[in-house]
Amino acid sequence: MSNEIHVDYSSGNILYAVIRNDAGQVWHVAGQAFESWGASGHTADDYDIALTDSSGSHYLGSFDGNIPGGSYSIQVFRRLGVNPADTDPLVSSRQILWTGSGELTASKILANRAVQDKVTGEIDYYDDDGQTILLTHTMGDTQAYLTRTPN
Repeated sequence: MSNEIHVDYSSGNILYAVIRNDAGQVWHVAGQAFESWGASGHTADDYDIALTDSSGSHYLGSFDGNIPGGSYSIQVFRRLGVNPADTDPLVSSRQILWTGSGELTASKILANRAVQDKVTGEIDYYDDDGQTILLTHTMGDTQAYLTRTPN
C-alpha cells in the first residue's frame, strides 16, 4: 500500500510523520521496531517518514508495511532545520487502524467486497483492490451468540 498518511497543511513546507504504538513508543525506521523516544541516542531524524507536498496544501506519505497490524497514532511535524529535530512543531495527528497491509476504515468494510464462508461463518473483508483481505471476522459459536446449522 502507499499514501495512507494524508495531512492538510500549507504548501511549501517540509513535513514528516512519526508513528507511535498504544504504549507511546515510536517506530524506529532503520531498526524496524518500536522503542522509547531517544533510545540508543536516537532523535526525530531516526524516526521520520518523509511526506511529499502534492500541492494544494496536501501532503502524502506511506505507512511502513513492516509495522504489524494494530492501532497507531500518526504525528506530523514541520521541519524547521536541515534535518528533523526533536524541537520541530507538531502540526497534525490522527489514529489509524492498520491491518499490516492497509488501513481499516468503516467505508472499506461497508463498501468493498465481503465474503462469508458458509461452513465456518467467517467473513473476509477486502481492500479496494478486491484481493487483499483487511479483516477476517470470526463468529462465536456459543448458544448465547449464534446458532447455525451448515447445510
